[in-house]
Amino acid sequence: MLAGEYAVLAGGEAITVPLRLFFASLKQKGQASDSELFKKSTSSLKNLYAYLQKLPEKSFHARSNLSKFNEILKKGYYIDSSIPEGYGIGSSAAVSALVYDQFFEAHSELSLQKQKDDLATIESFFHGKSSGVDALSSFLNQPIHFSANGPELINYINPTRHESGYRFFLLDSRTTLTTAPLVKHFNSKMKETEFRDVITNDLLVLNTKFIGSLLKKSVSDPAKIFRSISNLQWKYFRKMIPESIEDIWMQGQISDLYSLKLNGSGGGFMLGISHKDSRASVIEQISGFELTWL
Repeated sequence: MLAGEYAVLAGGEAITVPLRLFFASLKQKGQASDSELFKKSTSSLKNLYAYLQKLPEKSFHARSNLSKFNEILKKGYYIDSSIPEGYGIGSSAAVSALVYDQFFEAHSELSLQKQKDDLATIESFFHGKSSGVDALSSFLNQPIHFSANGPELINYINPTRHESGYRFFLLDSRTTLTTAPLVKHFNSKMKETEFRDVITNDLLVLNTKFIGSLLKKSVSDPAKIFRSISNLQWKYFRKMIPESIEDIWMQGQISDLYSLKLNGSGGGFMLGISHKDSRASVIEQISGFELTWL
């Protein structure tokens, strides 16, 4: 998620960009190279199948074909995925998108909003509640802008290649966190007046400005807005920031060479921004951590 982590849970906008560095696909048992992977994957798929089977028929806009899902399970299929779990880059979203593509019919005839709703229902199995934002981006494999007007494909512009010369990168914190308890923590904090006011009056406003700058709907400097979001998250989202990168996070704010923010719910990859001309300096300053430039 390029923009909108947690803001989208409070009714804000979001931009998602598919990461084509990773994959998820259905394979048969005979092709499994890791027996533990096979056991874990098949167990998860069986539980997902049972979950979907118990849902009311009208839970989806697309036609579910769960009998096909069941046959696949009986044949020993599993999901082979290179997406690390707990890294905020959509491992559950990719699985949900794969299941939707394989076992739901006529989804191509639906609007983006209805596809998003279907995918949110599937992904809720993993997190208890899902916006469907990441899953729709994985399903369509395209950048998407989510707003009050609904999802919109933004293939007319590449938000990771801003004309100002800023570039995004992923920093591997080497720490995994689980989405469900972090989302639960956020929802619990939203019951507190001070925290809710910060989200409504500060985070949502900054998030909207940041997205506007990415989509070239404003002349605002995206890096400056990103920096403000980073400062806000440092103060109010510390539970979501791994201790392993706390010093790195603050070094960026002090040097003004780069800024970091959450990429998803927390842990795993952090999203960074820096000017393209500063790339070598960023790599030098964040030595010891793996960086992937988008």
